[in-house]
Amino acid sequence: MIKLCDRVGSQFESASNVSAFFDKDSAETLRKTEPREQPQYGKPGESCKYNLFFGFFFDGTRNNYMACEPSDSQAAATKRKEDNERKSPNCHSNVARLYDVYPGQSVPGVLAPDTDWAYKPELYKHFFKVYVPGVGTEFQQIGDTGKGLLDGTLGAAAANNGSARLVWALVQAINNVHRFFKQGAMLITADEAHRLANRTYLSANTLKRLSERGWFADPSDDGAADPARATREAFTGLLTRLHDAIRPHWPTGPDLKPARLDPGMVEKINVSVFGFSRGATKARVFVNWLQALGKLDAQLSGMSTKHAMTLGGFPFEIEFLGIFDTVASVGLANTLGNSAFGRWLDGHSAWSDAEVSLRVPSDVRCLHLVAAHEVRRSFPLDSISVNGQYSENLQEIVLPGVHSDIGGGYAPQEQGKGLSTEGEDMLSRIPLIMMYREARLSGVPLKLELASDKAKKRFALSRRTIDDFNRYLEVCKAGKPVVTQSGQTVWPSSLTDIFREQRQLYIQWRLLRRVGQSLPLHETDSFRRSSTFDQNDLHSANRELENELDAFQQWLRRKGPDFVPKRQSPGFSDDHAREWEELATWWHAATPITDTAAAFFDEYVHDSRAWFKLVPGNPDSQDDMEAMLEDWHKRIQRAERASQRHHAGREMPNGDGLTDAQRQAAMEFHRTKQIPRMLTEGREPFLLAKAGYLRYRKVYAGSDRMLISNARPPKPTTPDAVAPDRPRAIA
Repeated sequence: MIKLCDRVGSQFESASNVSAFFDKDSAETLRKTEPREQPQYGKPGESCKYNLFFGFFFDGTRNNYMACEPSDSQAAATKRKEDNERKSPNCHSNVARLYDVYPGQSVPGVLAPDTDWAYKPELYKHFFKVYVPGVGTEFQQIGDTGKGLLDGTLGAAAANNGSARLVWALVQAINNVHRFFKQGAMLITADEAHRLANRTYLSANTLKRLSERGWFADPSDDGAADPARATREAFTGLLTRLHDAIRPHWPTGPDLKPARLDPGMVEKINVSVFGFSRGATKARVFVNWLQALGKLDAQLSGMSTKHAMTLGGFPFEIEFLGIFDTVASVGLANTLGNSAFGRWLDGHSAWSDAEVSLRVPSDVRCLHLVAAHEVRRSFPLDSISVNGQYSENLQEIVLPGVHSDIGGGYAPQEQGKGLSTEGEDMLSRIPLIMMYREARLSGVPLKLELASDKAKKRFALSRRTIDDFNRYLEVCKAGKPVVTQSGQTVWPSSLTDIFREQRQLYIQWRLLRRVGQSLPLHETDSFRRSSTFDQNDLHSANRELENELDAFQQWLRRKGPDFVPKRQSPGFSDDHAREWEELATWWHAATPITDTAAAFFDEYVHDSRAWFKLVPGNPDSQDDMEAMLEDWHKRIQRAERASQRHHAGREMPNGDGLTDAQRQAAMEFHRTKQIPRMLTEGREPFLLAKAGYLRYRKVYAGSDRMLISNARPPKPTTPDAVAPDRPRAIA
């Protein structure tokens, strides 16, 4: 199912108050699911029966829980200073916020002890939660420093070390079972997990072969030459060790009681998985690998006749997959579009192929919250649909905002959006609370009402933000429900319909904020509230939009006065000219954007293109900008000293390699110790990739062999012929 998000109720203002947040029907749903979370004391034969609960949380690119902790945490402050990350206090992603409200035991050493679950931890010893920091950030457990070319730059740009994170998470799933039965002891040590994470190969082929029945490699083959065999053998070894360790706890005999009852009899393992951005990609891949691991475990434990999937011999189910705006971009992404080089790149390399690894299993309940206004070429969406079709358990909902307006990660007041230092007027709080609600009603044991006060504050949402959000939705048409004559409610719009309307509204707002209009961008309240660093990016990107508009207008004039633009089929073949023709269908005839919609973009929607720098040497953080300006000033001083030595004080051309504008900025920064107003560069290129604001977001839907915008079903040769099942464009 695909739709635009519904209006938000006033109860979103009280997410931490169970009785106020959940209506009568929802509260009844909770009452039916929550009893399974604890043993039923007082009932004969039931008091020692446990269900285990595992939660996995995959953070997004450059998102790291500890890098966002307030400055009163010395460890977090040091980490922010040392890491090459664009992070500020209180900028936790929505994945990190959900992690906070999942009770139970964490993996030791990943996060600071003060992030552990604090409310009656003795009640949640059968709950386990696993946090995985985003690529491009430090993750000591796999040896990722988050710095330098390989870990920092390629981690952020190409998802380097993503596979190691997946293997590490799978290892923790095995460890969780062992920890429950063995008083918290790890089956697989941190050192062994580190080695496995960096040596185990993941791909579509190894995934398919992990649990294939009857598959045996030729014993004469060298396992190192067959990654699929080596991967299967590695996990077989781990599962066999787990079975040997906990076999006394397996139910046996006619009464199905284990030889060892302490600490309890496990009936089922319930798993939920969350992710944002590339973390959403990893979450989707993880679900498939965990299911394959479960099938292998069932075979090895002899339980396959009773259960399709087991872990440690106990049945398990992935009950919920909650993901925010999936972006793969693993390896080289399609940033350069249909250029001679870029057209062969899709960002679905190695472990992130779309046909197998990214497919959401049909038996897993999945909610995918998608950004309506993201447009960067490096951030194509991977829809959970397959060829635009959704199975019964899949729900994809489009919300206004760019990538991190949906998954979180912006700091309060960043780019001048919002007034609160605590962030309760941030747009990202709405998808956070929406995900929390749907997850909890799906059986995920989130406990916001029992979490720390700090965690509750991170779910706070102002009534004004709710009202402004709903007023914006009133402007939108595509993606809303329609009641048929028979009284059935349907959602007739496609993702294409929703995205195109949202893009039009956003572009109309950009046009309204051009220089020369009654309220240009630089005179809006949010711009004036923003830092000088953000103002420089916002203003520079807005100037680049003028160049983009000039190119579009020239293209339109070349078409001549008789040109009648046509609506384009979904996908545009990733061709900017076809996208421009789609824009031309409404360019001169569109109804002006309402003041309500314009105010919403002004106050809530961030400009993800403005600060996103691809070209090295163009800082995307205030700290890095200050360091660069200081370096420029040193270069000026060195050049001046060299000139005086070699030219005896005569005025000579500057030898510092800087432009006049750079030199002026460096001198002003040295004088004031403040970043001056200046132009910034390094964004996705228009000349080479035709990247910019006058584009539509690329969307993949179940194929990584090519951009789905390039894939077209062959025309039927006869009226009755049916085109074969091939990926088709949906946006």
